[in-house]
Amino acid sequence: MTELTTRELLVHLYETAVDTVDGRRLVQRWCRENPSATFTDCIAIGKAASAMLQGALDSRHTINSALLITTRESVTRELKRNKKVNIVESAHPVPGQSSLDAGDALLKYLRAVPQQSPLLVLLSGGASSMVEVPVDGLSLSQLQQINRYLLASGKDIHLMNAWRKRFSKIKGGGLLHYVKHLQCTQLIISDVQGNDPAIIGSGLLVQSEDENHDVDDWLQSQLLEDMPHPEINTQVTTHVIGTNEMATRAVVDEARHHGLDHYLHDEFICGDAIEQGGVIGEFLRSAPAGVHVWGGETTVELPENPGLGGRNQSMALSLAATIEGEDDVSVLVAGTDGIDGNTPCAGAVVSGNSMRQIRQMGFDTEAELSKANAGMVLMAINELFKPGPTNTNVMDIVIAYKRH
Repeated sequence: MTELTTRELLVHLYETAVDTVDGRRLVQRWCRENPSATFTDCIAIGKAASAMLQGALDSRHTINSALLITTRESVTRELKRNKKVNIVESAHPVPGQSSLDAGDALLKYLRAVPQQSPLLVLLSGGASSMVEVPVDGLSLSQLQQINRYLLASGKDIHLMNAWRKRFSKIKGGGLLHYVKHLQCTQLIISDVQGNDPAIIGSGLLVQSEDENHDVDDWLQSQLLEDMPHPEINTQVTTHVIGTNEMATRAVVDEARHHGLDHYLHDEFICGDAIEQGGVIGEFLRSAPAGVHVWGGETTVELPENPGLGGRNQSMALSLAATIEGEDDVSVLVAGTDGIDGNTPCAGAVVSGNSMRQIRQMGFDTEAELSKANAGMVLMAINELFKPGPTNTNVMDIVIAYKRH
């Protein structure tokens, strides 16, 4: 791949990863490999919902109706033209009135679809924010305050979703109380470590015991009394069809195909983004040449007035500071959903030369990281990475290339 620059190589490998877990392709393949599966009505929720629904519509199955709940920017013209599809554009990452409207639309749809109609549910990350039926007595402003608190807390997705379930009528398997269909198949693209369906999208169709042992006095003070639920009769068959592991494995397969040395690191990158940037940077300083790949999802504890950026941009800037002077090392750090934090970028591509430019512009890297303003720094040196919509969401990926 000598014709590509290092950045072009890293971007190509990233695109290979997200193409492998593209929602449309994954659902198409599942339908093709399961010809005996039956469904006539469909619900699709999450960041990858539009692509997943299109995959179902592409299949041999006849879909009588579909409900799509996703963000405005991910709805395609093709789906807008389809008269069988009812589209609800919703909010992310903080729920809004549109999320409550989506919850109402979801329950209305379930009541309208005949009980004997086989139901297909397509779920991907982002569903926790996009659709909600809050417990009685919880206002939208309270729900938003709780979610903003969770997003700024530095808690990982497991803890955040465990708390979200306790304020919802439909999360943590609560939606099962409203699904009366005799046959229900659920296809999931995972955005959590371990790929547990009870965690993905806060487990709308998966009953789970409350194993939340996180001590948080403020969140505890917001809880209301649990509401009694009717009996559950629906049996749901669940298949996880897209994972972070599939994406990272695709990167090393592509590197191998082009004759590059390659290393797939099994450890899941999690915890504080700034700390993890330092850990990976130190490793790369003495690592063997070739392509190195990690998957995971870090966290950032936000200050009161955060700047521009997200966890991947914070990690990339921290990494850049650690590999300063390593002219043979370049790294892409990005979200597979194509966005990061409060920006339209997925992350950044940095190198051992990045800090030289940052210093020339007078930035104090440590200070900007503490302000969660990594995006501003990376924008100034033109190292942000903006791939656009990816039709998937399997957490984050780190791809490094160390030249010989």
